[in-house]
Amino acid sequence: MALESRELLAEAIKYFEKVMKVHEKVDAVEFVEADRYKAIFKIYLADGRLLVTYIADVYVLTAADVREILSEYGDIDCIVVVSNWDHYTSDAKNVAKSMGIGVYRLKEFMKAINYNGRMFLDTGTANSSE
Repeated sequence: MALESRELLAEAIKYFEKVMKVHEKVDAVEFVEADRYKAIFKIYLADGRLLVTYIADVYVLTAADVREILSEYGDIDCIVVVSNWDHYTSDAKNVAKSMGIGVYRLKEFMKAINYNGRMFLDTGTANSSE
C-alpha cells in the first residue's frame, strides 16, 4: 500500500500545524487524529469555511491513493503531501477535483486557501505521472 510507504514524522505534523496557525486566512487549527502514516486537521478559515485536511508523506500520490483515502475519509476537503520531495500525479489531482477535493503540496495549499470554489481546486500543478 503506497500510503504506508513513508512514515509521517511528528515534526511534519507540528510544522504543518505551526504554518497553518500563522496564515492570515486561518482563524483556528484543530488536530483531529494521527497515526504513523497520516494526520487529519480541521482548518477554520476567516471567511467561515472549514477544511478537513488529510496530510501525509507520500513520495508520489496517485489516483488510486486518492480513492483509497476517500474510501476511508469521505468527509475530507483536501489532501496535502507535506515533504518537499513529495509529488502527486495529474490523475490524482483530476480524480480528486471531480469529487470536489483539493490535492496539493504544502506550499500550494498555503496559496489555495486564499481562494474559493474552482480556483481553490485548480491551485497547484502535478509534476508526476502514473
